[in-house]
Amino acid sequence: MQVYIDGDHLALSFPYDPQQVADIKTIKGARWDKGAKLWRIPATSVAEARVFASKYDFVISDDILKLTVPPVPVGGVSHDGGTLCLRFPYERVVVAAVKRIPGITWDSPSHAWRAPVASINDVIGFAESFSLVVDDVVKGMAASVTRDLGELRDASRSVDAEIFIPTITGTLFPYQRAGVAYAAKAKRTFIADGMGLGKTLQAIATIEYSSGTDDVYPVVVVCPPNLVLTWQAEYKKWLPDKRVAVVRNRKDFPAMEDYDVVVIGYSNLVTWETRLMGHRSYVFDESHYCKNHTAQRTKSAVRLTKKAPKDAIVLCLTGTPVTNRPAEYAAQLEILGKLKEFGGLWGFYRRYCGAFRDSFGQWNISGNSNLDELNDRLRGNCYIRRTKEQVLSELPPVIHSTIVVEGTAAGMLEYAKAELDIIKYISDRAAAIAVELGTSPYSAAVYARIRAESNEHLVKLSVLRRLSARAKMPIAEEWIRERVENGRKVVVAAHHRDVVDALAKKFGNLRIQGGMTVEEVEEHKRKFQTLSAEEAPVIVLSIQAAKTGHTLTAAQECLFVELPWTPADVDQTYSRLHRIGQMGSVTSTYMLTANTIDEKIYDLIERKRSVVNAAVDGTEVLDDVSTTQLIFDFIKRPQ
Repeated sequence: MQVYIDGDHLALSFPYDPQQVADIKTIKGARWDKGAKLWRIPATSVAEARVFASKYDFVISDDILKLTVPPVPVGGVSHDGGTLCLRFPYERVVVAAVKRIPGITWDSPSHAWRAPVASINDVIGFAESFSLVVDDVVKGMAASVTRDLGELRDASRSVDAEIFIPTITGTLFPYQRAGVAYAAKAKRTFIADGMGLGKTLQAIATIEYSSGTDDVYPVVVVCPPNLVLTWQAEYKKWLPDKRVAVVRNRKDFPAMEDYDVVVIGYSNLVTWETRLMGHRSYVFDESHYCKNHTAQRTKSAVRLTKKAPKDAIVLCLTGTPVTNRPAEYAAQLEILGKLKEFGGLWGFYRRYCGAFRDSFGQWNISGNSNLDELNDRLRGNCYIRRTKEQVLSELPPVIHSTIVVEGTAAGMLEYAKAELDIIKYISDRAAAIAVELGTSPYSAAVYARIRAESNEHLVKLSVLRRLSARAKMPIAEEWIRERVENGRKVVVAAHHRDVVDALAKKFGNLRIQGGMTVEEVEEHKRKFQTLSAEEAPVIVLSIQAAKTGHTLTAAQECLFVELPWTPADVDQTYSRLHRIGQMGSVTSTYMLTANTIDEKIYDLIERKRSVVNAAVDGTEVLDDVSTTQLIFDFIKRPQ
C-alpha cells in the first residue's frame, strides 16, 4: 500500500476495508477513480493524506513527504460575457487543477481562464480549494444553474409530460409529449431519440406548442433533399392549416408572407442563405449532415442561427448525432449556439475528443475522452434522447443475424485477383512513402500519410465490396426467394448501382437509389407499403440514398448484401422497418462472403459502434479501429 503523486493528485490504492474507506472519505476532495481502481486526493489535502497513510502504515514516497502546496495569492472568480472568469497568479499545481474543470480554456486577450456557466459548481469547488474570492453574483447563480441543469437532465430521459396542443390533429405518444416539453424549455436543442420514434412530429409540435407564448413562425426546415415532400406531408397531416412552401431548385423562392413553413434541402441551403435569414425558428433534420465544420452547408447553417433572435427555437433532429467520433457533435452544437457551454471548439476537442498534436505537429481530434461527462452535460443543456426499448415496449426489438456464405468459384477467382492487385497497389504506395520519408513501411509516419490518402484507398477497396457482393449473388437471391415464397416482404440493402439494379430486376423492380425523382421514390415506396406481398414482395435500397426519412414497415426482413463503413448507416437502414407502425419483429441479416473484405468491414462496424454508443448514450468504450487501419492491414499481408 503506497501513496504517490500522479499528475496533479495524490494516488492511493489498497484492498477494500470499510474503516479505511470511511476515513479516506473524510479527506477533503478525496474521490474514487473507478477506471484506475484507486483513490485520488487533491494536492491541497496532502497533510490529511499523510495522516491517513501513517495511520494505516502506507509507504509514503519521498515526493509526498517533501510536497508543500504554496498558498495562492488571492485571485477571483467572476461572471463576464456569459462565461465564468478565473484569475490567479501562475502556480504549477493550481494550473494543473484548473485544467480539470470541464470546458475550461485559457483566454489570452483577457489573461484569464474561462469556463462555461454549466461548470459553475466545479469552478466554485476549485476556488474554495485555492482560496480564490468568488464574486457574489457567481454565488447567487449557482443554485439556479444547478437546478435548471438538473431539471433538463432528468427531463432528457422522461417518457411523459402534461402538455396539450389543441391544434395538432392527432395524439402524441407520452414520450413525444415529454420531448416537446423538453425542447420547448431548452429552445435550442438536439432531439436525438432513436430512429423511428417520431422526431419530425416532436419538432412540429414543439414549435406549435411554443406559439402559445412566443413568436415562432415562420419556420425554416432544412432536410436531406429527398425528404422535402415528406416534411410537407407531415405538416399536412398534423397541422393542415399551416401554409407550407417547398424549395426544390435554385431559381425560385417564395415570398416570406406566403408561407408559415418553408422546407429546403441541404443542397440548396447555401444558394438561398440570404432569403432564409430573419425567420423565427429553424429545424435541421438529420443534422449530422452538418457534422463537418468546414462544409459550406454547415457554415451557412451556423450563420443562419447566429443571426436568429436569442429566443428563437433551433432544433437539430438526428437519431445518430455522431456517426464515428464525438468531434462530430461540435459543429452541430455551434448551430444550436451551445458550443460555448462546452468550452468552445478547441475546449470541446481537448476535453471530449482527446485532442493531441501528432509527430508531424498536426492536431488529431479523432479520439474520445470523458464521454460519461459529455453525455451528462449534453442532457443537462441541449439533448433529449430516448431509445425504443425505453419508450416503445410494444415495438419488438430488432434481431440481428449474421450469415457467412461461400462465394461462387468464378466470383472468388475474380475477387482473389482484384485483392492481389490492391495489396500490391497499397504495399507499393506504402513502400514509396517509406523511401521518401526514410522509414519503415510499417511506421507511424507511413500510417499518417496513408490516413491522409484514405479516401483514395477506400475507393480501391470498394471494388472488393462489389466483387464480394457479386460472388454471393446466387445465395442472396435464393435467400430472398425463400422468404418471398413464404409470403414475406423483404427490404434488401446494397451499395453499388449494378448490385441494386440486378436484385431489383429479379424481384419486381422496386428500388430507392440515387438519380430517381422524389415522385418516383414515393411511388415505389407506396407500392411496397400498400400492395400485397405477391404484388410487391421486395424493395432494394441503395444505402446512401435511402438510409434516412423512409418508412418501410410492410416488411419485417432486412438483408444487407453489402455493408457501409459506419454503424450509423447500418442502423439508419434497418430502422426504415423498425419504427412506428411496425407490428412484428424485425430481423436484420448481414450476409458476409467468407474470406473477403465483408468480414473485415463487419468487424470494423462493431468496433466503431462501441465508441458511437459511448458518445451518444454514455456507455463504456470497448475498443476502436479506423478505416485507415483496415487499409494499412493490406500492406502487412503476404503477397
